[in-house]
Amino acid sequence: MKKIDKHIEELLHDHDCVIVPDFGGFITSKKPAYFNQFTSVFFPATKRILFNKHLVFNDGLLSAKIAEKQSLSMAEAQQMLLEFKDDCFLRLNEEGRVEIERVGVLFFDKEKNIQFQQASTNFLKDSYGLSAISIEKLVSPVTKPKKETPVKIISRIEEQKVSEVAKPKVQKESKPKTTKRYGQLVPLLMVPILAAGLYFGIQTEVPYNKLNIADINPFNPVYVQEYTPRTNQEFALIWENEDIITAKVVDEVVPEKEIELEVIPAKIDSTFIKPIEFTAVKSYHVIAGCFSVKENADNLVEDWKRKGNESKIVDKKGSLYRVAIQSFATRKEAKQFLASTKQEEGISLWVLKK
Repeated sequence: MKKIDKHIEELLHDHDCVIVPDFGGFITSKKPAYFNQFTSVFFPATKRILFNKHLVFNDGLLSAKIAEKQSLSMAEAQQMLLEFKDDCFLRLNEEGRVEIERVGVLFFDKEKNIQFQQASTNFLKDSYGLSAISIEKLVSPVTKPKKETPVKIISRIEEQKVSEVAKPKVQKESKPKTTKRYGQLVPLLMVPILAAGLYFGIQTEVPYNKLNIADINPFNPVYVQEYTPRTNQEFALIWENEDIITAKVVDEVVPEKEIELEVIPAKIDSTFIKPIEFTAVKSYHVIAGCFSVKENADNLVEDWKRKGNESKIVDKKGSLYRVAIQSFATRKEAKQFLASTKQEEGISLWVLKK
């Protein structure tokens, strides 16, 4: 039986479920690494093993493993599993527990339900062989508190006295007295200078004809020649034999004689003037009938013309000639005529817009 325990252990490393037929199945679930802060122990990642008594069907995984490792047939391997199952139930009933080496222990609780307690074996390949590690807590060294130096409280009055004592005295610079004297003499010296300049300016004569306005005006002056009207004297040329002989001044120019033109009103012959007549386009036609034979359409046109209407063949739609009793410029007029004619004649009429 220990050989079957070893096969179950090996399969739990590679698979998530290993079933013992008609007994139960072992299911694995991954449990991540964690740290227990109360015990200061760090546990590596592992696989948690659970037992489910309801997984009793034979999936062939365990029997195939036994047949491969022990060089047995599938029938012999299944028979071996049957004996293993009977032995487990026997020990549970007699001893109350069954140990599967390096996997865990199966036992009955008070209500006769099969429970499972996993062994310390780590079935996760990524952390296989790793054990729990205990970590010591780091204790920070105790430092003695520093002695507090007393702080002297200084009032505002004392602070002001200290600042006055510490503040250096600044001596004011004395300005030289000579600058005041020079400042008083400047206006006195300017008076005779201005008086002399004014005197020489008045006595100096500047000729008017030599004075140029451009000397005092920054802009160039523009001179416009004054217009003088012409007198009644005109130049007259005397022609003789188509050659100019002399040119003399004549006091007055003799005006030419006015030619009177007689305005004769044109006579318009009214016989050649014809008034322009505007005729509205009559595009609404009251249709009385459609005929495939043109002779029948012509007969209907003549009948309505005898009644005083402007009947005509409007067009040919396909193989039918459409006959209009009367045509109008507006739809309203066509509707009115249609209503009155339909009431009088008792025939079917309709309006065509074309």
